[in-house]
Amino acid sequence: MGNTESNVTSGVKKQAGVSTQALYKFVNLKGGGLLVDMMKRACQTKQFAEIDHAIKTKVEPFLYNKGAGRYFPISKLVLLRNKERARTKQLPEIRAMENPDEDFNIHDHCTEVSEAEYISNPSAYRYVCWNLNERGAVGETILHLCLLNASSLHADLAKRLLKFYPKLILDVYMCDEYYGESVLHIAIVNEDPAMVKYLLDAGADVQERCCGAFMSAEDQKASRYDSPDHEYVGVQPMTNYDGYVYWGEYPMSFAACLSQEDCFRLVLARGADPNLQDTNGNTSLHMLVIYERSKSLTLAAKLGRVEMFFHILSIEREIYWQLGSITCAAYPLSMIDTIDVETGNINKDSVLNFVVFGDKLEHLELLDGVVIDLLKTKWESFVKSRFYKQFYMFSFYFLFSLISFISRPGPTEKNEDDDDDDADASVEATVTRAANSTAPLQRGDQWFKRLIKRAIDKMEYKTFWLNFTDYFDDNDVESVPPWWASYAECPLMNMESDLAKMTAPSRVMFLFSCALMMSIPWLRVFCLTEIDDHVAVFIMLTTAPYFLFFCRGFKTVGPFVVMIYRMVMGDLIRFVSIYLVFVMGFSQAYYIIFLTFDNPATPEEIDDSESNPMPSPMESIVAMFLMSLTNFGDYFGGMASTQHEYEAKTLFFLFMVIVSVLLVNMLIAMMGNTYQKIAEIRNEWQRQWARIVLVVERSVPPAERLKNFMHYSQPMSDGRRALVLRLNMSDEVKEEMKEVQETKRIHQRFSKKRQIEREARAQKRQEEYEKFFGKKPSSNSDNNNA
Repeated sequence: MGNTESNVTSGVKKQAGVSTQALYKFVNLKGGGLLVDMMKRACQTKQFAEIDHAIKTKVEPFLYNKGAGRYFPISKLVLLRNKERARTKQLPEIRAMENPDEDFNIHDHCTEVSEAEYISNPSAYRYVCWNLNERGAVGETILHLCLLNASSLHADLAKRLLKFYPKLILDVYMCDEYYGESVLHIAIVNEDPAMVKYLLDAGADVQERCCGAFMSAEDQKASRYDSPDHEYVGVQPMTNYDGYVYWGEYPMSFAACLSQEDCFRLVLARGADPNLQDTNGNTSLHMLVIYERSKSLTLAAKLGRVEMFFHILSIEREIYWQLGSITCAAYPLSMIDTIDVETGNINKDSVLNFVVFGDKLEHLELLDGVVIDLLKTKWESFVKSRFYKQFYMFSFYFLFSLISFISRPGPTEKNEDDDDDDADASVEATVTRAANSTAPLQRGDQWFKRLIKRAIDKMEYKTFWLNFTDYFDDNDVESVPPWWASYAECPLMNMESDLAKMTAPSRVMFLFSCALMMSIPWLRVFCLTEIDDHVAVFIMLTTAPYFLFFCRGFKTVGPFVVMIYRMVMGDLIRFVSIYLVFVMGFSQAYYIIFLTFDNPATPEEIDDSESNPMPSPMESIVAMFLMSLTNFGDYFGGMASTQHEYEAKTLFFLFMVIVSVLLVNMLIAMMGNTYQKIAEIRNEWQRQWARIVLVVERSVPPAERLKNFMHYSQPMSDGRRALVLRLNMSDEVKEEMKEVQETKRIHQRFSKKRQIEREARAQKRQEEYEKFFGKKPSSNSDNNNA
C-alpha cells in the first residue's frame, strides 16, 4: 500500500540539528549519547552505579514533579499542536498571537490540575511525565529515542529508565507529525514481542491513539484540523486509505496491519478492544481488509458474519440475464471454491473450507445459497461416484477380512508326550504351535490333506496364503517367493496421498489399520503368531468404525454419528475424568481393607489370596469398575470376611450413591442434552455431508481435481472461473439486486474516472520532468523523486 508522496514537516527537519536539543545529549538518533556510553560500560563491567546516578541527576530535572508527572487539559495540548498548522487552520487563540512558536507557552496557560479535578472529568486531561518544553524536535522523550534506535543496548537503557521513572511509559509524541505515538506503538513496529510484553507489564496503555499526520492517509493530510473539544484530529471523511503508515491508530491495529500475531495476542490479552474505531471508523478487522491480509469474503466466512457474507456475494456476482423471477448469475470461484484455479491444490483459506469446517452456529447459516449449490455440483460431478466406489470397496474389504479372521485356525491341544522329547523336537514343536499348525509334524501327511481342503475353500483363500508358511520348517523359510512381501498391501485408500484427508477420526483409524495389515505377512514369515493375533485384533477394532465415516453421508443415520462423536469427545471425557478420581480413591481404600481378608471356609494354614476378591491394587480398580455397573455380589459378601466390615460397607454405600447414582445419571443427562442440541440444529446433517464431500475431494489427485473444476465451472467475461446458477428470486430480492447493480455501476464509473485522473497526473509530472531536465525519466526511477 501507499507508495505516495508525503510532505516533510519543520519538526522532522529540526531533527537534523540535534545539537539544539538538550535531550539529544543523552540519547540521539544516531545511536550515541552520554547515557548510551554509560550503559555500554555498565553492561561490560556489570557495574550499574554510574548509570543509575546519571539517570537520577541528569534525567530527573526534565521530569515533572521528579518523575511523578502532572495532568494537562487536553484543550491546551490541542493548542500546543495547533500552533504548527497553517494560519488559516489555527484556532482563534493561536491565530491571535503574532508568533505562536515563541509566544505560546503551555505552562503559562495551565495551572496545576488537582486529583479531584481529574477525577471529576478524566477524559478532559492527559497525564504527562516529561517536560513539554524539553521535548525533542518532534515532541519525543528519551524513552521514544531508546526504542527508535531498536538495539539491545538501547532496550536495556529503556528498561533502566522505567525502573526509576515508570510513569515515562505513558508519554506520547506531542508534535502533530507523530502525535499520540507511544513506546508501545514503536515496539510493535520494531516487531519485538519481548519488548511489547515488557511494556505491557510495565503499564503501557493499550488504547492509546496515534493520530499524527505521518500515520494518516495521504489524501487526508491537507484536510486535518483541530478542535478544543477532543484530542483526535478531524479529517475529511472521503479517502482511499493510501498512505505510508496508515495503520489504524491503535496498537492492536498496528499489530494487525504488520502481521504481528504475537504482539496482537499480547495486546488483546491485556484488554485491548478490537472494535475500537479510528478517525475513519476502521477497526482492526477493517485494517486487515484494507491491507489485504485477508480477503473480505473469506474473512466474513471465517468469522461467521452472515449478513456481510451474503452482501459481499451479491456484490461479487455477475448477472447474465433476467426473465421474470428467474435470474442467471455467475459467482466467481477464486475465493469460494476449495480447488485452486491454477494448480488444482486444496485452498485451505477458501470460503467453502471456512464454512464447512467452522465450529460456530453462524457457519451453519452460511450453508445456503451458492455454498450449498457448489457442494451439490461437486457431489454430482465427481464426489458421488468416488464416495460410493470407496464405500463398496471398503464393504468388500471388510467382509473379506472378517471371513479371513474368523477362519483363522485355533490353538492346537498340547501333547504331553512332547515334553520328554529331545531339544530339537521341543524346538520343532514350539515353532509348530506358535505357527498355529493343526497337528504336530510327526503326524505324516495329515497336514497336506488339510492344506488341500483349505485351498479348495475359496472363502478362506486369503487366510490360506497368509498361513502358507505355517507348513514349512525353519530351513524352508528362505524359499518364500519374492512377491510374498508385497502380497498383503492395501491400495484401497491411496496411502501415499497427503495427510490433509485425515479429518475424520474413523478414517484415520482405518488408514492406520491398513498400515498394520501390511505387517501381517512378515509376522507370519517369522512365525510370530502371538504378535500376529494381537495385531489382527487391533486391525478389526480399527477397521469396523470406518463405517461411521460413510454413515455420515446418509440423512437417516448421519445425525446419530455426529451425536456419538460429540458425546465421546465431550460428555464422556468429562465424565471419565471425574469418574477416575472416585474409582482410584475408593479402589485403594478397599485394597487396604481386603488385606485383612480371611476366608472362614479355608483352613488357617492355607493362603486365602486365591479367594480374596481384591488381592492387588489393579484388581481393586477393576472391582470398583464392576461395582459401578451394579455387579457387586461377590465383593459385598467378601466384606464380612475382613476385619473392617462396617468401614467397608460404609464406603460401599458412599461409592454407590456418588458413582452409580449421581455420576452415571449425570452422564445420561449430559448425553441427553447433547442429543437435544444436535437434534435442534437444522443444518447439522448438511454440514456433515459437506465435510464428507470435501474429505473425499482431498483424496483426488490435483490434476484430476483441476479437470473436474474446469468441467463444472464456466469462464466469465474477464477470464475468471465462475459457477453459473439460475435463481428464483422474489420481488424484494430483485429490488435489492437492482440497487446493488446500480451501486456497482457507480463504483465502476468513479473508478474509471479516478484512473483517468491518475494517468493525467502522471502524464503531467512526466511533462514537467522533461521540461525541467530536458529528458524523460528512467523506467526504474523513483516517482516520488520525479
